[in-house]
Amino acid sequence: MSSRRWPQELSAAFPGPRTRVEAWRGEGASFARYATPHGPLFLKYVGRGQGRRRVLRRFAREVAYLRDLAPLVTVSHAPLLHAALDESGGRAHLLLPDLAGETHGWGLFATPEAQAAALLDVARLLARFHAAWNGHPALRDEWRWDPAALLEDAERMAATWAGPHAAAVREAAAQLPGLLAHTRPHTLAHGDIHSGQVLWRRAGPPVLIDYGQVHPSFPGEDLAHLLAVRLDAAERARYAPGVRAAYGQDLAAHGLSLTPAELAAEERAGTALNLLSTADQAGRARRGSGVWASLDNVAGAWAELRA
Repeated sequence: MSSRRWPQELSAAFPGPRTRVEAWRGEGASFARYATPHGPLFLKYVGRGQGRRRVLRRFAREVAYLRDLAPLVTVSHAPLLHAALDESGGRAHLLLPDLAGETHGWGLFATPEAQAAALLDVARLLARFHAAWNGHPALRDEWRWDPAALLEDAERMAATWAGPHAAAVREAAAQLPGLLAHTRPHTLAHGDIHSGQVLWRRAGPPVLIDYGQVHPSFPGEDLAHLLAVRLDAAERARYAPGVRAAYGQDLAAHGLSLTPAELAAEERAGTALNLLSTADQAGRARRGSGVWASLDNVAGAWAELRA
C-alpha cells in the first residue's frame, strides 16, 4: 500500500538495504524506483484507492504475460522478478529491473524529424511482436482468439452508445463481422501501443513495456490503435505512410508477409474495433479526459477509410 514499506514476502526475496529513488502515482497504478544490492528495481503496485476490478484484471493479465509468455519470444522486455495479487483485498504488485539507467523515453526526441524516426521504431517493434506471436502454439486457453465475444460486445455498443459519433459506432459494429473475416486472428495485440510504451536503449533494441491490456487479436488492431487512436488527422497525414511501410517491411522480415491489400484490410478492421473500444472507454470516463479526444481521432480515421 506504500512504496516505502514492502510486504514481508517481497523483502525476503530481495533482502538488504534499499533507497527509494523516485515514486509517483498514476491513474491506474503507483510506481517507484529503487537502488538496491540486487541492482536497480522498478515497482508497480496498486496504491490506496486504486484497487478497482478493472485495474486488478489488467494487473493479473500483465503478470500472466510476463511470467508465462514473454520468455518464449525474443521481443525485448523487462523480465518479471516478483509478483503478488490479492484480488479480495484490492492489492497487487509486480517487480521488474529498473531500466532507467540504460534507456530513455519518447521525451528525448525533441525535433519533428527525431520523433518521426522514433515512431518508425515503434512500428518496427510492434511488427516484431506480432510476427513472434503469429500462430504461436502457446496461444491457447485464455490466450485463444474468441471473435464471438468480441462481436457480442460490438452489438452491445451499437445498441447502447448515444454519445458523439454514434452513427459511426453503429456502422463500425455492423461492418465488423465482415471486416474480421479478412484478418489474421492468430497473434497477440499489445492493446495500448503508443510512443510512451517503448523505451529506447542506449545500446541495443528498444524495449516494449506495459502489458496490462495484451490479448489475442489480429495485427491490425494495434496498427490502427497507433495510427487512429493516438494520432490526430494532421499527424496521420504526416506519419501514417512511413509507419505503414516500416511496419509491413519488418513484419515480412520476421516471417509474416502481408500484401498492401491485406495490410489495408487489417487496418480497416482494426480501426472499426478501436472505434468501438474507445467509445466504450469514453462512456466510463469524465468528459474532457484524453479518451474523448482519442474518440474524435479514431472516428476521424474511420471516416477517412470510408472516403
